[in-house]
Amino acid sequence: MPRVRFSVPDELLQVAAERGEQLGKEIDELYVEAIERYVKATKDSSAGAVRSRLVIPRKSPEIAIEIPDELFERADKAAKRQGKRRNVMYADALAYHLAAVGPPAESALDRGHDLPSGAWRSKEPT
Repeated sequence: MPRVRFSVPDELLQVAAERGEQLGKEIDELYVEAIERYVKATKDSSAGAVRSRLVIPRKSPEIAIEIPDELFERADKAAKRQGKRRNVMYADALAYHLAAVGPPAESALDRGHDLPSGAWRSKEPT
């Protein structure tokens, strides 16, 4: 198994540590699940469709994880196809994975967002 070192945004690392503790998993396990899921989900996606929105500051902590050889190779090919650096793809994968295994998402209305005007139909006859 290759040992991979890369930078991770501090906030993402903290959330991953908390979620790993809740699930009884090590960070390596979370990353393997996340990368596997991300590679499968983006296998037919174009580079523009999987653009990263994460910013990894230069002073971000660096971690080392072990992932299976086969997954490492598939992830490396996926990163090249998407035009991403490996650490950006790994951070994206973990962020998406943590969102997917987290608590159920609230709807936009639950968070206080308004629907666009005209979205409601009047119940009264016009």
